[in-house]
Amino acid sequence: MKTERRLVCVFLGLLLACVFVMQPLPACAQGGKAITLNFVSFAPAANVVEFQYIKKEMFDRINQLAKGRLVINVKGGPEVIPPFNLGAAVKNGTIDMAAIPNAFHEDIVPGIGVTHLSDFSAVEERKNGVYEAIGELYKKAGMFYLGRAEATEHGYFILFLNKPVAKPEDFKGLRLGGSTSFHGQYQGIGGIPSTVQTTEYNTALERGTVDGISTSIYIATSYGFQGVCKYVVQPGFFRASVSLPMNLAKWNSIPPDLQKLLISEMAAFEAKFSPYELEQRNIFIKKFTDAGVKRIDLAPDVAKWFVNASTDGAWKYAQERQPGDIIPKMRQLLTKK
Repeated sequence: MKTERRLVCVFLGLLLACVFVMQPLPACAQGGKAITLNFVSFAPAANVVEFQYIKKEMFDRINQLAKGRLVINVKGGPEVIPPFNLGAAVKNGTIDMAAIPNAFHEDIVPGIGVTHLSDFSAVEERKNGVYEAIGELYKKAGMFYLGRAEATEHGYFILFLNKPVAKPEDFKGLRLGGSTSFHGQYQGIGGIPSTVQTTEYNTALERGTVDGISTSIYIATSYGFQGVCKYVVQPGFFRASVSLPMNLAKWNSIPPDLQKLLISEMAAFEAKFSPYELEQRNIFIKKFTDAGVKRIDLAPDVAKWFVNASTDGAWKYAQERQPGDIIPKMRQLLTKK
């Protein structure tokens, strides 16, 4: 009897050993290469909030959790691929993933240019179907929508001026420059819009080519608005517009468990970024005013008009640029009932 038991134990042990040997080893343990995702940002590497934070708090964390099976390789910023070329670069696979403002690739992903007008936080968008709906727009364009690279609260964008304002009439006729993201806002508040490249912001303000520019406090600080701008207007408006798409074929080549890791870490990063950015925004605005720029806090009724006119103008401009039903559908999707 004891001999039979020993034989059974030996047999089971050999069977378990065989099962263990037959289990596939991780790619790195098999000598295979790790999956590499090359990333480029629209923001320069020196940008703490819009570049360094996502690298540290999301990409470095994913690299650690993936344990060598997947590596996000941060190639750099605008010096690698010009920001307005990032959408096409992700779509055709020149780069695997990127942080891109929505206005920079709305020609490739119709409808995406209005996501900064969303009434919902990134956390809410993942619960109410908005995230999936935006994802479908990206899939049609050959990309996978991982999430918002900058998931912020409202008020992210700010109007910087060289002329004082206090009432709605003061905004009429102002020459306002920036990307097409803000042309609708400018029209809504009565301004005259013009397109100005980011690298020309400082020069346009200094020479008086424009009376003001809408952008983030981080871009304004990076380009030295402190020396060429007199006023910073509050409240701010809109959410950040930066998304994080991936090449769809590359996404489909990633094992399901690593896809799940990327999605979960993206969602966690969105939830973490919002309060961090709001804190940083207030710090940067204070530094800005400490440098001598005067802060204009609009009266409550004027502030309400300013935000509403900016938002309505943006929706109207989007409809003019993209006739059809895509913008009405997006407005219904992104607006709280």
